[in-house]
Amino acid sequence: MNDDERTRTGTLAIFGLAILMNLVFVVFVLSRVEGNRKLLEGISDELATKQDLAMLRPIRVAEILERSCEQCHTKRRFAKLAGMSKREVLATIDRMRSHPGADIPGDEIRQIEAALLLFRCTSCHGEAVLSRLVLMPQEDRVRFLRSKVSMPGSGFRTDQVGQLIEAFEVLEDQPR
Repeated sequence: MNDDERTRTGTLAIFGLAILMNLVFVVFVLSRVEGNRKLLEGISDELATKQDLAMLRPIRVAEILERSCEQCHTKRRFAKLAGMSKREVLATIDRMRSHPGADIPGDEIRQIEAALLLFRCTSCHGEAVLSRLVLMPQEDRVRFLRSKVSMPGSGFRTDQVGQLIEAFEVLEDQPR
């Protein structure tokens, strides 16, 4: 075999190897595509709603108050909170902490304070509505809360919107 034949044979071998590698790659990709197609067929056609997304991280006002306060107080007792400012709520929590047997852990105070501030909202709105507020951009959330201040029975003043926003942020960050 002369040099030209060896070069041609080597080139054909490399070309054949490249074709074989491409064939293996195409078979591999096609098998992955088929596997993904079957996987996608099993997924529901129904899209998630905002409600579904909100319930992934619900704002649990009632659960926090039940765990922390309802051993001693009924929900009717919380009605006094309607006119309280954040400072008054904190003073109330401090007063409750001083009661014998209250045992309110210090790390739960911010959650309790936030839950007490947002408890007023639950008289008209369920926790699902509060959880949907979490999905809103900050500007929309502020606009929504400002619109609720003027509603009869809201118990909120315009200057308390910032406190409500902060309460939402505290409860958004709570461990689940």
